[in-house]
Parts: sequence; C-alpha cells; structure tokens
Amino acid sequence: MQWLDALVRPLERYADALSAKNHGIVAVVSFCIFVGVIALGFVPVTRRIETSGYSTTDLQAATTRAEVDTILQAFDPVVESVMLLSVLDYVFIVAGFFLFFSLHSVCMKALAGRGRLVLIPKIGMGLTVVSRLLDSLENLWVILIYTNPDEYATILIGLTNSSEALKWMVVSVEYPMLGIAIALALLTRFTSLFDGRSESPQ
Repeated sequence: MQWLDALVRPLERYADALSAKNHGIVAVVSFCIFVGVIALGFVPVTRRIETSGYSTTDLQAATTRAEVDTILQAFDPVVESVMLLSVLDYVFIVAGFFLFFSLHSVCMKALAGRGRLVLIPKIGMGLTVVSRLLDSLENLWVILIYTNPDEYATILIGLTNSSEALKWMVVSVEYPMLGIAIALALLTRFTSLFDGRSESPQ
C-alpha cells in the first residue's frame, strides 16, 4: 500500500508541523474568518445580487445555455457583486481548508497510539482536500462563464453542475467525519484523564 502511504504522508507532516496548541490557534483564526466571510461578505453581497431576480446558486444550478444566458443578462447590473462573491468564495475555501486541517491535526495528536482510530482524522483531511478542490473548480467554471457571457463554452455548464453535485456528496461525508474525529479525540482525552486520576496514589 505504498500509494496510500504517499497520500497520507503530507497529511501527517502538516499535523506534525505545529503543536496541538498552535493548531488550535490556527483553527480559531480560521473559524473567525470562516464565519466573518459568511456574515459580513456572503450575506450582504448575495442580497445585492438577488436584486437582479437571480442568485449565483441559480447560475450554478442552470442546466441549459438558455437558462444561463437569461441569468447572465439579469446579472449585468450587479456583475461587480458577482465578481466580489467569487473572491469571497476563495477566501472561504482557504479558511475552511485550514480550519478543518487544523482540527483534524489536533484529533490526530489526541488519537496517536490508539490504533486505527487515527485513520478517521486522516480520512477527514483527505475529504477536505477533495471538497475544497471541487469547490474551487466549481467557482472557476462559474467565473469563466460570467466573464465571457457571449462566447463561453457550453461544456462549462456541465462542469459546473458536476462539480457542485460531487462537492455536496463529499461534504455530506466530510462534516460527519470531522464530528466523529472530534468526539473520539474528546473521549480519548476524557478517558486518559480518568485513568490518570484512578492510578494516582491515594
């Protein structure tokens, strides 16, 4: 299973690069950016875009060139907001990447020496890579469509739909995997503290 070791090794290097405390700091900062982008960026910018009668979600869900062209025409007065939303989306993707990676790294350290349990955060990190890559591609296809509304390749519509569908499939597993990793890490920490107290001299 050399190919599996080659895939897992970079994840382990990332986890080992910082202490659990520093990974915690990275996670907190990333979480603040993550939430801040949603509250201060996505919400007001999306509302501005929706004054056109459509949202970027509608564009991502459109399956025909006629549907996409109609949405692009409606977006014309708010195209700057659409561009800003794409930039914010990449900030969101990067923040989410570091948030999930650092949380999984903390879990890996907590589960070290616990046999195969440590595979759960490693798998979670792998899912994070895939979901963020798909999200980045989905965003790229949309950018290529609205920046060239008259001559974009029709195949970009299918690529957008496929990237979005695959992304949500991965995300539906990625988030529960993070929850399981955190729960196991907390349980391991709790049992370790309990065992330490029970073994201390009375």
